[in-house]
Amino acid sequence: MADNTDDKVKDAPAPWTLKGEVAYGFMHGSRPAQELFNENPNPIQSPFRGGMGGLLLIRYTDSPVGPYDELILMPGSYQFHDSTYYRISQIYVSSLDSVINGRRNWGIPKKLARFSWKDNNTYVEIFLPDANEPFCTIRVQPRLYCLPANSALIPSSFRTILQPPLEENDNKNTYLKTILSSNGWFRPVVQLTEFRTDGKEISSHESLPMYTYGVGYEAFTLIFPKVEEVVY
Repeated sequence: MADNTDDKVKDAPAPWTLKGEVAYGFMHGSRPAQELFNENPNPIQSPFRGGMGGLLLIRYTDSPVGPYDELILMPGSYQFHDSTYYRISQIYVSSLDSVINGRRNWGIPKKLARFSWKDNNTYVEIFLPDANEPFCTIRVQPRLYCLPANSALIPSSFRTILQPPLEENDNKNTYLKTILSSNGWFRPVVQLTEFRTDGKEISSHESLPMYTYGVGYEAFTLIFPKVEEVVY
């Protein structure tokens, strides 16, 4: 991005503590390694291995760069050395501060988008900044009650992401490893009642076998620590 844009952005280095209002997570079945939209720039160093993937839709009420919305796509696992890791392949946020700091701090390929929410945070249309039509539409129906939850009960391998170097990074052999932690109110059942994409910005909803039921998180805290650099 141009230097004059960076000058206007708030500098917010890691670690980050974020407060969230709601988050919804849905899984999809395994996608073939040759599937488009995997966003895998390093097929030799860190090849895509498929497996379970999914999406996350999040509303943050507070962060080091203020409140913002977020859509995350994680297509499955990627091999790195002798292990496999999850990776955020595509991510859209409603804050330019979040875009630039997310790329700087964790190597997350954030892009700017507009989020239009309705029906008490259960329906959202997501637009590219200058677009008139949404590239993704999601409607959910929360079910059952929330329970207190803490990510300390979840193995760290399920909370770890390993991001490859972004195009703006000169060092193409250093990957960024982040182990996330969170606590809040966990909703064990959320129904996905509508999911549509344009098939251009992100993969077509027809090619994403998204499961009908997922999970939710409410009144939560999410911690993004400083990264660990891992050299290929």
